[in-house]
Amino acid sequence: MSEDINIMDLFQDFDLGDDFFEESEEEHKSYVVVSDTDDAAWLYLVAKENGGSYTKDELVELLHENGVVAGINEDNLIAMVKKKVYDREIKVAETVAPVIGKDGYYEFLFDVSGAAKKPAIREDGSVDYQSMNMVNSVQVGTPLAKYHPAEAGLPGTNVRGVEIPVDPVKNLPTLKGKGVALSPDDPNLYIATQEGKIQYLDGQITLNNIHKIEGDVDQIIGKVEFYGDVLISGNVAAGTVIRAGKSLTIEGTVEAASLSAGGDIILKRGIQGNQKAKIVCKGTLYADFIEHTEVRAGGNVEANIILNSKIEAEGKVILTGKKGTLIGGNVHGTKGIECKELGNDVEVKTIVHAGCQPDILMKHKKLLKEKEDIKSTMKSLDERVMEVATKVKAGGMSPLLEKQLVLLRDEKKDLDEKLTACQEDLDYVMAYMKNARGAKVSVDGNLYRGCIICIDQCRMLVERNTMFMEYRNISGMIAGSVMVR
Repeated sequence: MSEDINIMDLFQDFDLGDDFFEESEEEHKSYVVVSDTDDAAWLYLVAKENGGSYTKDELVELLHENGVVAGINEDNLIAMVKKKVYDREIKVAETVAPVIGKDGYYEFLFDVSGAAKKPAIREDGSVDYQSMNMVNSVQVGTPLAKYHPAEAGLPGTNVRGVEIPVDPVKNLPTLKGKGVALSPDDPNLYIATQEGKIQYLDGQITLNNIHKIEGDVDQIIGKVEFYGDVLISGNVAAGTVIRAGKSLTIEGTVEAASLSAGGDIILKRGIQGNQKAKIVCKGTLYADFIEHTEVRAGGNVEANIILNSKIEAEGKVILTGKKGTLIGGNVHGTKGIECKELGNDVEVKTIVHAGCQPDILMKHKKLLKEKEDIKSTMKSLDERVMEVATKVKAGGMSPLLEKQLVLLRDEKKDLDEKLTACQEDLDYVMAYMKNARGAKVSVDGNLYRGCIICIDQCRMLVERNTMFMEYRNISGMIAGSVMVR
């Protein structure tokens, strides 16, 4: 093609628009591209006609002319200048993301999860109840909590320089509690101002009094009573009485004593009751072993071994550890019974019961009938009141009718009180029955002949030795199934 031919002449037969070639020329100039969301920008450079080099300031000025004023990557600009990067788009700016702040928070320097109440498992599979720590006691000056103040965030900017806001941070209110105060040396450190058992509940730290007895409790001491937590480091001899308003922890062995607590009881070395010991607690009883003892617990009963004892637990009876043995006695768990060995090969009489006790079922029926009888009597009473009202309307109020109304009013009040009491008892029984629903007996090991398994009102004699069985009440019959291991 001759050099004197005008390029426009080649396209004279085509309608390309008057500004087609003007735009084409523009495409060969340096330009800046900004994303639709203004979060990034790219620079396209063409070589200078005189072969000269760009400077970083020239590139910054070009970006500014195109509205890119923030988030500029100067290293990329310098590289484009030094290496003469032309005819390709290079990202030279991007949004500076906001730095998210941190809300204030408390770092507690003691166990607030209750993990200390869970016993450790030894290597042989047995449960170490001695590792449990029901009473988490502290001394005066013990650090309890450290407050970490809120850290404000930093706003970001897009490449156009528009600020990207960041959410405000929040500081927590001052920690409240009993027996706790800020350290004079650190305005964010909380320390104990008294000795006691530490608890964290509903956002507050509380130090409760502990009654500690170093050594044994014997018949010389006789009786121990305390409204709070009781901690005994030694043994408890036969004939003694210990009552705790909250938790009771005994680190030594317990003989034929009487124990009661408004919370949990931990017997780290167990109890040898000699058919005379009695334990009552509203919480859970934890013990290494329980022998010849009567127990009533509002929560679970958990032990490695239970021998010839009478147990009543509103929760579960759980035999843990490598042996997990339950032999002899009469054991009830409203929510169920779990063990690894039930009975023994000499067929010691062992009775276990899960679910709703038969006397509760009878009480439920009795209360339902009592409620219906009261309602029937109240209906009859209403009819008698109507009769008196009719007589008053017909002939006016007489002394005799007035006396009848007073008697009827007193009778109505008495019936209302009986109905309220009956309904309260019925609510309790129904809650108990709901709690017992679906209870089962699980034996994750040997189940020996001669054991008696009861669930709700059903009863079954184990006629042969077996293993790994689970029993439920299905349609009024005890059905066993092999446990899936």
